[in-house]
Amino acid sequence: MEYRRAGWFTALLLIVNFVGDGWSGRPIGIAHQFLLLPLTIGFLAALWQLLFASEKGGMPVWWSPDRALRLTLLFEILFLLLFAYESHHFASLGYRLHPLLSLAVFIPLLIFLGGLTSKPLRNATWIFAVTLTAYIAGMILAIVSFPLTYLRSDMLPVIQWADTNLLHHINPYARMYVADRVYDFPYLPGMMVAFFPFVAAHLDIRFGSIVYVAASAALIFWAARMERRHEVAVLLGLFLLCPFLQYRHELYLPPHWFTLVAIYVLMQRRHFAWAALVFGVSMAIYQFSWILFPFFLLNALRRRGWLETIKLTLLAALGSLAVAGPFLVSATRRIANNTVGQWELMAHAEAMPINLSYWVTYLIRPDKLLRLQAVLMIAIFVYCFARKGCATLEDTLRWSIIALTVFTLFNVLVDGYFYLMLLVPMLIYTCVANGWWAEPDQPSTSLS
Repeated sequence: MEYRRAGWFTALLLIVNFVGDGWSGRPIGIAHQFLLLPLTIGFLAALWQLLFASEKGGMPVWWSPDRALRLTLLFEILFLLLFAYESHHFASLGYRLHPLLSLAVFIPLLIFLGGLTSKPLRNATWIFAVTLTAYIAGMILAIVSFPLTYLRSDMLPVIQWADTNLLHHINPYARMYVADRVYDFPYLPGMMVAFFPFVAAHLDIRFGSIVYVAASAALIFWAARMERRHEVAVLLGLFLLCPFLQYRHELYLPPHWFTLVAIYVLMQRRHFAWAALVFGVSMAIYQFSWILFPFFLLNALRRRGWLETIKLTLLAALGSLAVAGPFLVSATRRIANNTVGQWELMAHAEAMPINLSYWVTYLIRPDKLLRLQAVLMIAIFVYCFARKGCATLEDTLRWSIIALTVFTLFNVLVDGYFYLMLLVPMLIYTCVANGWWAEPDQPSTSLS
């Protein structure tokens, strides 16, 4: 069963990589959406199998650590091809892939990855170190070769401008004018705070992404039982080296991923108060954590009743206020409008990758999608509550993933990288449901 789950996680990862950003730049009308429907159905079917497949059901056990390691080698080759395409496609924006540097970095890494696929016995730490090094090398190559420009992707540049304003004692939520564009900072204060140290140190802000992704991976690996670190290292390698993640070198989500990993590691170790504090920080960083929090509280209710639920709610509020509090007095209205309200004026959902929201906006206006999402979230939560769900970390993750997936599919704005975010709790779920993470009485104290 455990390898079936890993197989379905890999299938989901492959679908996400195939769809990517929804083939941005090509026609994205109704014909494009019809092409996406089979992929959407396939994604949902694979997710159902991951979360609910029984011992007797599901796909044949085609997944194994050896096959998965060979897939990571293929991923790295595809990533190099994608980087070559990216440097050509965005050449007018200053993208220049340094061929000698690329060869000097990736020929040894490909040799090491090839060695991992050929040796019968492999050290788990060595697998983790090689795959993480390959990811970091790819990111550094992107930093050296590809300038961070808002004309390619404005996510990290907007965060950098807001942090720069903050450094100069200017309201980061003030309207920003860049060339012929106008920006209202669209993120929660925690996202700005997460990247602030790197902006203050005058580093490329993508170094922040490297730190948060590496820390997330290290936490997942550290939490694993010693005898299961081999499988966990391979699963991490699949995620870290998936071509779409490396191609999207300018993502802003890694701080959110790190908080999610920290929350569930703390829950696994029975440190629920600390998990609540981190959950508060996570909700101050990214609004998708708001979808997960009710299931965290339902877990508290199942474990120790209403008093525990109230206590963890207060601790989460404290964690959230510690990060976002300094910005609330001057920018509460702007935060609400910029993060949610400004997406209500579109004729159809802006959804190029797999989604359902595009079709729904033929029936209801895009500004009503948020109400539909709220109804769906309440329905899922009530159903989970009635079934006495979320009694364990595994079940809490299961219902959290369902809610977050449904919310994403019906969002007014759906970007391909949202599905990379979904893969993070799915990866954690795979480790927890398979029993690959250590119990509190089996502490992991090293990365060996």
